Amino acid sequence: MFTNLENAVIWEKITIDRAPAYVRHTVGECYHESTKSQQTDHTRSVSREPENQDFYCIPAASLDYLPKPDDRILPECSDSDSPPGDALTVVTVKKFLYGSACVQHIEVTAK
Repeated sequence: MFTNLENAVIWEKITIDRAPAYVRHTVGECYHESTKSQQTDHTRSVSREPENQDFYCIPAASLDYLPKPDDRILPECSDSDSPPGDALTVVTVKKFLYGSACVQHIEVTAK
């Protein structure tokens, strides 16, 4: 599987005494791509702001934690116990954990 990123960090969002807290997980090699798209309204005119999303394809071998929506992700190494301000929020997680071990992966979209 093609990779272009040495590692990434995912902060699992948990709740302790009704307050958000985070658990840090490091992901090994993965593929990362930043995308921009424009949304249109019902009249097919281009809306005001382009939508920025990041796409991550993480091989199953690099994964020790399965992210979920509302976690935070950063495409670089960080030793911080809480996510920095530029960390993105995980929006979708798609699992492709079937087939041979070399093609098993998950796909994560973050904003």
